[in-house]
Amino acid sequence: MRLLALETSCDDSCAAVYDTASGQLLAERTFSHTKAMQRFGGIVPEVASREHLCALPLAVNEALGECGLTHSQIDHVVVTNRPGLIGSLAVGLAYGKSLAFALQKPFSVVSHIEAHLFSPLLARTLGQEPPAFPWVALVVSGGHTELFFVEALGKFRWLGGTLDDAAGEAFDKIGKAIGMEYPAGPDIDKIAAAAPESARTAFHFPRAQIQEFNFSFSGLKTAVALEAAKQSPLTPEGKANLLASAQEAIVDALVNKVRKAQRELGGTVVVTGGVACNSRLRAKLPGAYFPAPRHCSDNAAMVASLAAARLGANLLPPAPWDVTASAREDW
Repeated sequence: MRLLALETSCDDSCAAVYDTASGQLLAERTFSHTKAMQRFGGIVPEVASREHLCALPLAVNEALGECGLTHSQIDHVVVTNRPGLIGSLAVGLAYGKSLAFALQKPFSVVSHIEAHLFSPLLARTLGQEPPAFPWVALVVSGGHTELFFVEALGKFRWLGGTLDDAAGEAFDKIGKAIGMEYPAGPDIDKIAAAAPESARTAFHFPRAQIQEFNFSFSGLKTAVALEAAKQSPLTPEGKANLLASAQEAIVDALVNKVRKAQRELGGTVVVTGGVACNSRLRAKLPGAYFPAPRHCSDNAAMVASLAAARLGANLLPPAPWDVTASAREDW
């Protein structure tokens, strides 16, 4: 069976083709709309929706073209319909429904967060084995910071999440406060990595002491913005110190909760989502499993591999044609 997977939960238009018989990812395409968002300093939902309208059909056509297939040779269409930007999700859902209906093929939906959560399954497409269950899994990105305990495919429980800003959002807002372009996270990582070790402790920013396995980054974001205003104009050294210290605080907050969960529950630590590309987070979680960088940020390959695994376990029912998109996911 050949699956066509679509992912449009935020500002990337993604398509992938997966062959369940061979377990191979045949093709994947991601059209990033970061440049369209940079002039606004962040993601504008209406603009993201319009970008998907243009780019999603192109992503599908290119993915099919790469593996030499036509639309009629697709056997099953799978789309993420939650959580995320409601307009963006609606575009992907409408496209997927229309395509499946026109081709008279089965149609299913999956959770964007669950696709991130099980993205380690993509290791099989690289000739590797994913980590053995159970997992303490952190899904950390621009829009989400969620911690789960995963016992098996389709069997997991939510431990906690952010009460305000997501970790990736905090990186971007900190960058914006000192005049950096969106998205600031990757550039903050580069600046902090090039700074001396002492830069990480130049400022002591708060690590919110939130109960259980929840997170909070809004206080840290405000503390960094106030310090930046106090230090203005920032010298290159001052900027590096500020960003390295801020990154250390974000990473410490993530690592502390992950390690606490691992001590209490056991299992392998798995980290997915766009912030899983952060070099400092990877350095402070030795022994943890991180997917390939291109499969950490939003992508349709993770949707396809999850759908294939769920199909094999009879856990992917056809979706009703009136299924809708949802901005939230209630765990």
